[in-house]
This record gives sequence, C-alpha cells and structure tokens, in this order.
Amino acid sequence: MRFLSRPRYHLLVSCALLFALVVTRSSIAVAAESATDSPFPAPGTYKLDRIQPMANGWVLEQSKWRPHRLSTYTTGKITLFSFFYGTCRDPQGCPATWAAFETIQSELEKDKELNGRVRLLFLSLDPSVDTPEMLSFYTSKSTPEVPWHFLTTWSDWFLHPIMKSLSLTTSRAVDENGKQTGEIYHMVRVYLIDPEGWVREIYATGFFDPDVVVNDIKTLVLEENKKKH
Repeated sequence: MRFLSRPRYHLLVSCALLFALVVTRSSIAVAAESATDSPFPAPGTYKLDRIQPMANGWVLEQSKWRPHRLSTYTTGKITLFSFFYGTCRDPQGCPATWAAFETIQSELEKDKELNGRVRLLFLSLDPSVDTPEMLSFYTSKSTPEVPWHFLTTWSDWFLHPIMKSLSLTTSRAVDENGKQTGEIYHMVRVYLIDPEGWVREIYATGFFDPDVVVNDIKTLVLEENKKKH
C-alpha cells in the first residue's frame, strides 16, 4: 500500500473542502434565486399611467327603484371592473373572467394590507335578463375584506353610453330563423381603476393574469400610501 506524502495529503484535503464550500454556496444561491425569481416586475418598481377617466352612468344594485351613479362604485377604493352577463357559457369569456376574479379576491384576502382597499365590480351586458333581483343571488361572493358588486341597468339605453365611453361594442347571436339565441358576443376587457376614478390599466383576453393584476393593485396601494405621507 502506498501512502501519500503529508504535503500532498494536505493539498487534497484542502481541495476537497474548497470544492464542498463552492457547491454549498452555489446550492444556496440557486435556492435563493428560485425563491425570489419572478417573470413579473415587483410592485412599486414601475408606474401605471392614467389612461382615461372611468365611465359613468346610472346603475342598479339589489333594487330597480334605487339607482346609483356608477362613480360611487369606481371611486374611493381601487376597483377591478369588467362586463359580464349571467347566461354566458363561452369558457374563454365571462366564466374565465369570473374564475380570475375569484383567484384575485382570494389573494387579496390573504394580505391584511389590502383588506378593505379594493373592490371587485361586474356590470351586466344583458339588463333585460340580469335584473337586480336575479343578480342578488351572487351577493354571497362578496366579502368584508374584498367586496364584490354585481350591477345592472334599467335597459340597453342606459347601458350603451357606459360601453361607448369604454369603447366596447357587442352583438347578439341569432339562429337560422333570425331569432336571438341569448348569446352576446363581446370582447373580454378588465379595467383597473384608482380611487380617483382613473383607469390605470386595461387587460384583454390572453393578457389577464391574476398575478399581474395583484402586483398592479399593490403598486397602486403603494402609490396611495406615499400620498398620505
């Protein structure tokens, strides 16, 4: 059996210890990077510009005898707003938007800093069907931490000016006999509105990611916090 000389033995031990240290530090660095790595910019590291004032008009909630201005739901808090209608069955339309709103609501409820500072808002595109009484079945979705309002209007005559202000158009599907089927074709758009009633971001189909929206909401919250100091 051959024995290593003392100098060579010490050299090998030193190299082994150095290798172990490098591997350990590399593993820690990779783990830390994985924990903090995100494809989206961190809240507060970017600015959301004012795009346009939010539309206004007369809307209904819970009762057709007590109209409200839409602005009462789009000021005072950060608001996430979208159009919908209760009988929509397009999986890429209202149901997808609904699911995303539920995810966002759940994430916001986990952050005490955001509780009470954000509201969710749906406005029906089908007022003849989505009456205040019908929409009252959805009130269970609202929570004290993140309220969720479901609004409608008296008729299309009151709805269309709101849509026009937001450059949204719709059309109704018809069958082979020219009779309306109840399906409404419309683009999915979601509007992020600041407490002063300014639209700060507009999300369209394919770009409506709950993680992005939550970061944008947090960015507006940080902006509001700075105004108070």
